[in-house]
Amino acid sequence: MDNKIKVEEKLTREEIDFLKINLDTCFNVIVESNGVGEFDIKNDDDKDKFLETFSPWHKTEGEDLIKEFENSINNPDSNNDFSWLDILSKDKRWGKLPDEETKNEIEDKSKHVNMRYQIPTHFHGDIDNAVLFCCMENPRGYIKDSDMDTWAKNQMFGKQTIDDYYKHTAELRNEPWKKKTIKKIIEERYQLNDVTTDSINDSIKKIIYSDDKNESPLARELKTMFKKFKTSDYKIYNFRKGSPDLKNFYYFKNYFKQLLLKDNNLKPFKQEENKNKAIEIANKICNVEIYPFSSSEPKLQGIGETILLNSDLSRLGAYIILRRIYRYLNSPKKNPKPIIVLRKYNSAWEKLFNKILEEVKQIEQSFDDRLVLSLLEKGFFYCQTGPRGGGITSGNVISVPNFRTVDRKDSKLFDDTKMKDFNSIKSVLTKAES
Repeated sequence: MDNKIKVEEKLTREEIDFLKINLDTCFNVIVESNGVGEFDIKNDDDKDKFLETFSPWHKTEGEDLIKEFENSINNPDSNNDFSWLDILSKDKRWGKLPDEETKNEIEDKSKHVNMRYQIPTHFHGDIDNAVLFCCMENPRGYIKDSDMDTWAKNQMFGKQTIDDYYKHTAELRNEPWKKKTIKKIIEERYQLNDVTTDSINDSIKKIIYSDDKNESPLARELKTMFKKFKTSDYKIYNFRKGSPDLKNFYYFKNYFKQLLLKDNNLKPFKQEENKNKAIEIANKICNVEIYPFSSSEPKLQGIGETILLNSDLSRLGAYIILRRIYRYLNSPKKNPKPIIVLRKYNSAWEKLFNKILEEVKQIEQSFDDRLVLSLLEKGFFYCQTGPRGGGITSGNVISVPNFRTVDRKDSKLFDDTKMKDFNSIKSVLTKAES
């Protein structure tokens, strides 16, 4: 195929066939490099096998770490050395990293405290059938990283436990339950109303990951809102950052409200029909983090970049995206076309995709890594233009090709293009919902 891409909004038939063949090659190399036999990416029923193969959370090391955290919650004095970063100790790709200084930094209890103790968040939503993939950097930290790292260094006599961390962060956030047990703090902070000694393991897993469409962050928030709100509660809200309005509905407020509403008025949700439509749309959205550790700053010029480029943990997000696109290309009548919105595309996601595809190229010389990425960008990838905030809004999303070609000095043209691309995303979601 000619390696010059025709400037069109849609992939040509030739481009689709080329991309399908090359993604097939890509997955064959990825599967073989993981030492997995008889793994068929074309199989519609392969989701469980896919997650067992590529998700550390579905392997023994992930299961054991979650159980260790559960034990720390139920018995706060049982484990003073717990760290979510320990998942990297069994990561084969991370183990090959020659940078011993960085590995030691990960083990230093006075550094990356939020990443160490706050429950990770990796992916949530129907990875098989979701239409919109909201691809972010890493989960937000509830308290500034610098504040928590300073706190850790100031602990007397080495007193620094996971119990200390949650009680201290609850105090700093002035949470109503700040004087309660660590278990109660986690239950309330993550709105896990069903937490018991028997169910907490499943609840923790749901915070980290879920492949159930009903467990997308937006779907969960909307269901809580519709259950909690009375008729009089549906009114005009302040959606500005820092406003206490709708603070318990983080993803709806900060990411997706413009996909569901024309303005800041929630009155349409008084009608059951509109509630149902909103839930159906939410079920078509899947959230994916490029790496799962929580912090107030993703550190894409430091440890964050090292993790995303040198761990199998981070590759899970990229594999989820590539697999979903491949499912569509292989069977478009059964799988609607996905839309991939990537936060910090140039500084994070593009680097990861480039590295994955370059490694495939090294094994299969006929594989055109640059053209494959260009076609993925043309057919599926959108990026976000704002330096902060991951909201999917008319002023913050644009297709990757348009971002690179539209003159941003022409503010009207740039804004009009963003509006057009946003409306395209919204129409695809609405069509999929109907």
